[in-house]
Amino acid sequence: MSYKLSRRKFGQLALVGTVVSGLSCLTNKALAQTPSLKIIGISSGSMIGTDETAIPEVNTTELESTTPNNVPTDIKPRGLILQSLITGKAQMLANKSVPLVESNETLSGFTCLSDGTLVVAITPVSTSRKEAIPTRITFLSTPVKTLIVSGLKQNQQLGSLLGTNDGRLIGLVGKKNGTPPIRLVDINVETGEISFISKVKFPEDERISNLAECPDGKLYTSLVESDGDTILVQLDSNQKNPIKLGQLKVNGQAWNNGLQSLICSGTGQLLAFGAMRYQTPNTVYSVDKNSGNMTPLEDFDATQITLARG
Repeated sequence: MSYKLSRRKFGQLALVGTVVSGLSCLTNKALAQTPSLKIIGISSGSMIGTDETAIPEVNTTELESTTPNNVPTDIKPRGLILQSLITGKAQMLANKSVPLVESNETLSGFTCLSDGTLVVAITPVSTSRKEAIPTRITFLSTPVKTLIVSGLKQNQQLGSLLGTNDGRLIGLVGKKNGTPPIRLVDINVETGEISFISKVKFPEDERISNLAECPDGKLYTSLVESDGDTILVQLDSNQKNPIKLGQLKVNGQAWNNGLQSLICSGTGQLLAFGAMRYQTPNTVYSVDKNSGNMTPLEDFDATQITLARG
């Protein structure tokens, strides 16, 4: 097993075994009220010619890999970039035998399990020549473990991963082009097999994405209506049908572009991540569960986010 880590560059962002640590010192004033908040962002980037101007302190970690089921071997040399919201410093993870992502794939899910293991779902885009290949999930542990997701139809993908408080891994299954119907599923972390959760049923014509669980066990997601408006939704297994809480909005303006991620802090604060249509970069927002009002906290140039745990 080979590691190439710079303590000078990554003293506050390190992958140690299955635990992401060193992320507890917040400097942003807007986030300083929640000192236990440890937000990690993920994106993909080329292993060759990394732009060190855009990401000034990127280092490479080589991780040993096990591949218990068949994974495509002709993957272009691209890696996953983990970045701390606190410092802005980044760490690129790559694997010589099984690189983690290629250019015609998308990061369809990202979460942290209760034991601190980061998990990412990677899916070929619907217009690529490999669109028939199913989603795979990669556990950023030591060694790295990659599983092909079984139980999907050819036109389906797994995304919106969530490591639950009770140690499970769940997600949302929908078509690769993002259209409904959407189903809530359990994912076997040993085999990659999915099983559908029948306690929650989504409308057949509504686009659902993102999953968040708060400390009280309540699940939240977001629903994008046909006009682009985004609705905050609570999932209640007792009522089976999702409960629409309110339209998401910023400064009175309706949110019009879906969300990249939805997470919940240890204090029960719901946080949304994304950007309005035609705007960059993505931003972390606090969300009022009752009104849907979103308050911007911090810009963050990442694709998805999760909370470090364990």
